[in-house]
Amino acid sequence: MSDPHPSHAQITLGIVSTNPLVRIGLQAALTSQHHVRLIGEAAGAREAEALVVRAHPHVLVIEMEPEIDIRELVRTVKVSVPTTRIILLIGIEENAYSVGSVSSGIDGIVLTIQPPVVLLATINHICCFPAATTMDESSARLRLEGAEETMDADLPQYPSTTYPDVSLTGREREIIQLIGQALSNKDIAERLRISSVTVRHHLTSIFGKFDVNSRQQLLLRAYEHGLLKLRACH
Repeated sequence: MSDPHPSHAQITLGIVSTNPLVRIGLQAALTSQHHVRLIGEAAGAREAEALVVRAHPHVLVIEMEPEIDIRELVRTVKVSVPTTRIILLIGIEENAYSVGSVSSGIDGIVLTIQPPVVLLATINHICCFPAATTMDESSARLRLEGAEETMDADLPQYPSTTYPDVSLTGREREIIQLIGQALSNKDIAERLRISSVTVRHHLTSIFGKFDVNSRQQLLLRAYEHGLLKLRACH
């Protein structure tokens, strides 16, 4: 059976999408990291199920599409190989309620409009923590907290090179690390033993320093500034 904690050498990956261009794009983006190895692609649920049984990937990335019964596919994967982590790619037109209806067993959710670094960060994160057993509708809304902010605004722009120097407090750096672990405000408050209101105050300060308005933009800037690292799990 697949090792639930991949070694530092490589994280094995499977991709599920009916769109060949999406599969090609994901392959190019994800395999640019030396510790990520693509071991299979699937154009539908049956191919995906066969891939999981055959190759036991550490991570399965599934694009949410009408042609694929996500709920049934996730159930089958978790029964066949419980240690396989599942990341759902969703379009900006989806909302937390529709995702919540199929989210049991999903370990991560990423918007298709987000840059590859966000998907890579999610892969790295879920491979370092126990696989999800259930994610109910409420949990799905928490995972999409930052995504909903993006949906409510214009599509975010991601400048790639020049940013002003950012001076962060120790607490702000802690909060950025926890955001990198996909924790909600409530989870961060509990982890740091502070109130949710205090967490929001810190986030307001952090967002202002980075000139961003969503967690997705903050995550990208944090990686670009070297505050978070993409790394294989030990």
